[in-house]
Formats: sequence, C-alpha cells, structure tokens
Amino acid sequence: MDKVNKVVLAYSGGLDTSVILPWLKENYGCEVITFTANLGQGDEELEGLEKKALDGGATKAHILDLREEFLSEYAFPTMQAGAIYERAIFAWNIVCAAGHGEAHGQNRRGGGRRRHCPRLHGQGK
Repeated sequence: MDKVNKVVLAYSGGLDTSVILPWLKENYGCEVITFTANLGQGDEELEGLEKKALDGGATKAHILDLREEFLSEYAFPTMQAGAIYERAIFAWNIVCAAGHGEAHGQNRRGGGRRRHCPRLHGQGK
C-alpha cells in the first residue's frame, strides 16, 4: 500500500471521530485535517470543536457554515422533487478541505458538477 500523507476526516467531535483522529496519525503517520459542516445543528454542538480537533492532533480544523447552501441547493430542491437526499455537499467540501481547488460530484442521474472551492482558499465565507 502507498504511504498515506494526508487524511481529511469528517469530524463531529463525538467518540468515534475523536478516537480515530489520533489513531490515524499513529498508525499511518499522516497529516489529519478535520472537516465539520454547520447545517444548523446548533451552536452548542459546534462550540469548542475546533480546539478539540486540534488538541486531538489535527493540523487544521475546518468548520464551514453550509446552512444556506444546504437549504437552497439540497434540502428545498429535494423536497420539491420528492427526491432522495444525497450527501454530495459533504463530499465536495471534504475534497476542498484536502487542499484541492476543485471538486467533482456525481449525482444519481449521471449529471456531474465541477465547482471551485473558494471557502477554503480565502475567497468565501
């Protein structure tokens, strides 16, 4: 297996992600960056999360406010169409957190979307 240099961990700060963070560093010797999406779960769930991730060994801790995007691009259109909820919003933003300038997502209908990731490059919110 090739050496793993960097891992982006979808991080909630719960038991599972808090335990796996140092485990990844110890077992793979890699940089671990955490990614948390604020989808409106409340400030109390996000409070102290960045510090917890960094204290746990993350080199960076991204917490992005995706509430507006989640509602306008996913929740409302999904409800209007009676469609199945997809997790593409997380995948694209996790790829961005890995340091790539673009992410590509594929939906179930076969329509791909390529988008620039300005939030993590000092251009967005």
